[in-house]
Amino acid sequence: MPQHDGTFERIAETSLAALGADPAGDALDAWSDPLGAAEALGALADRGSLVLRAAFELPPSSNGAGPEPAAPWWLRVTKGSAEVSTCPAAGASKDACETRRVTRVVVEIAPLPDGGEGVVARASLALDRKPGGAMPKLLIAEAWARTEDVAIARVRPVASRLARILSVPASLPASSAAGEEGDASTAEPAPAVHIPARSLARFSLRSEGPRLVLRDFASRGPREGAGLHLVIGLVLAGLAAGCWAMFARSAGDLGPTAAMSLAWLGGSARVTLGAVAFLGVARFAMRYAAESAPLVAIGSGKVMVAPWVSRTGAVMNDPEGRFGSGIDLGEVRGVSVQDRKGLHALEVATDHGPIDALLTDDVNVARYLAAALSRAFDDLRPEVGPNARQRFRMRAATAK
Repeated sequence: MPQHDGTFERIAETSLAALGADPAGDALDAWSDPLGAAEALGALADRGSLVLRAAFELPPSSNGAGPEPAAPWWLRVTKGSAEVSTCPAAGASKDACETRRVTRVVVEIAPLPDGGEGVVARASLALDRKPGGAMPKLLIAEAWARTEDVAIARVRPVASRLARILSVPASLPASSAAGEEGDASTAEPAPAVHIPARSLARFSLRSEGPRLVLRDFASRGPREGAGLHLVIGLVLAGLAAGCWAMFARSAGDLGPTAAMSLAWLGGSARVTLGAVAFLGVARFAMRYAAESAPLVAIGSGKVMVAPWVSRTGAVMNDPEGRFGSGIDLGEVRGVSVQDRKGLHALEVATDHGPIDALLTDDVNVARYLAAALSRAFDDLRPEVGPNARQRFRMRAATAK
C-alpha cells in the first residue's frame, strides 16, 4: 500500500491553525471513539475549549453507489457558550471558518441504512438558521449496532455532556442500557490511544449511504497507480503489435511453421488481453475524481476491504472489493496491528485468512483505527452459532 509524504497532514495544519487549535494537540472523534470523546468532554475545565470532529449530512446515493464522499469539519467548543467555531478539515483559511450558534443537541434512531437487522444512532447539533437558508445539522457521533440499547449507549454520553458544555437543551432517547448520561460499558473499552489532530484529520469512520466506511482522505485512490498501469499497458501494447506482426508473417505457411503460427496467435491474443486490461485500469484511474479512498466498508452483514468505487470515490453498493466478495461479519475474528518491516499494518483476521486494510508508519494511528473497527465489528456481529464452514474447520481441528 502506498505511503504518503505528510503533505495532507501539513494541509490539515492550516485548518487547525485557522481555528486557533494546536495541530499537535488532541482532537476528539466521537465516530471512531465515542467513549474517549465522552470522557474528555466530562473532564473539560471551566471555560476550557476543545476540538471535535463533525460533518454535514451527505447527499442521497444513486447509480448503484453510495453518496459522493465529503471531508469532515472541525468544531471548536467552549464550555458555557452555545457558539461554536466551524472550519473545513483541511486546507481552509480563516475566511472559510465561521461561528454558529447551537440551538439543541439531538440523538436520533433509525433502522440500519443497509436494510439489515439493527439500528444506527446519530448525535447531531442543530444550528441556528441563516437568513433565507435551511436549518443545518452537524453530525458529531454515530454508532451502528444490532440492538437499540447498544447504539444509544454509544452516542448518548457524548450528546449529553456536549449539551451540558454548550448550555443548550438536548433531545435524548431513553435506553434500558443507559443511565442519566448513558453507559458505554456494553463492550470492554479499548485502551486510550491519542493521536495528533493533524493525523486524525486524514481518516473518518462514518455512514456513506448503506455502508459504514473507513476512509483515507490523504489517498488519491486508484490514481496512485495510474501511471504504472499506463506504462505497463503501453509496453504490453507494443509487445502485442510485434506478436501480431510475427503471426501475420507466418500465417501463410502450411509446412513445419504452422505450429509456430498457432503459437504466435495464442501469444498475441494473451498479450493483447493484458494490454487492454492494464490500459482499461489506467483509463479508470486517471478519471478518478475523488481526493480520497475507502479502506474498509461494512454493510449487508459483510465487510469489504478495499471496496470497489465509482469515479467520484463513492463505495459501490455491491458487497465486493479488490480482495473478492465481502466476508460475513460472523467470519471476522478481530482486528490487530502487525509489524511489516518497520511499518504498521491494520490487519483484519477472518476465517479466510488475514487481510491488511492499512499500512502506516504511525503505530498510534494504526492502533486507534484498529480499536474503532474492532468496536464496529463487535456491535454488528450476529449472535448466532458457527456456520457450516466454521463447523467443518472445528471438526477438522478436533480430528487432528
